[in-house]
Amino acid sequence: MSLSTTKSHSWHRDGFLISTDPSLIDLQAINAAFDTDQLPWAQKLSDEELKVMVQHSVCFGLYAATVEPVDTTATTSIPTPDSSGGGTRSSTPGMIGLARVCTDYVTMAYLTDVYILPEYQRRGLGEWLIDCVKEWWDEMPSGRRMLLIAKEGKAEEFYARRLASGRMENDREKKKEGTYRVFTARGRGARV
Repeated sequence: MSLSTTKSHSWHRDGFLISTDPSLIDLQAINAAFDTDQLPWAQKLSDEELKVMVQHSVCFGLYAATVEPVDTTATTSIPTPDSSGGGTRSSTPGMIGLARVCTDYVTMAYLTDVYILPEYQRRGLGEWLIDCVKEWWDEMPSGRRMLLIAKEGKAEEFYARRLASGRMENDREKKKEGTYRVFTARGRGARV
């Protein structure tokens, strides 16, 4: 059995890369996103807190890469657009989104901190990002539940569709920003 703790996963599509390779994670990009109104549940963290958070999570980084799929062992040489907008330079691809999973790697997972920078939204990247998380989750033969918290409405419908998740009716929490619900996605190891 190959547990998801031992290998990085990568997916390529239309010049974008999703990877669980921890060496690609851009801590400053995550903190910059946490420091915006786009992520009302998050706030900027200290460098040390951010490092610990990432080390204890499976991070699905979404990157703007401009090349065809490459050898994942050489991910640090993926060309990306340079800051002047012309040509390419050899460096780590630019991080434009994230889905973070807290897990025991056997039975449960908690999906959190899902975002895509506004300028990259409306391209199907969010659906693709969650589909990659679902593919990773489906590899866990004893997985029981994946949990997440999402706002009612469009987010609720989105996750229900992408993860085939059900709603836990009794776990409603009213906030001034709206009602949030806890969702679960059943894994292969769930009995009920």
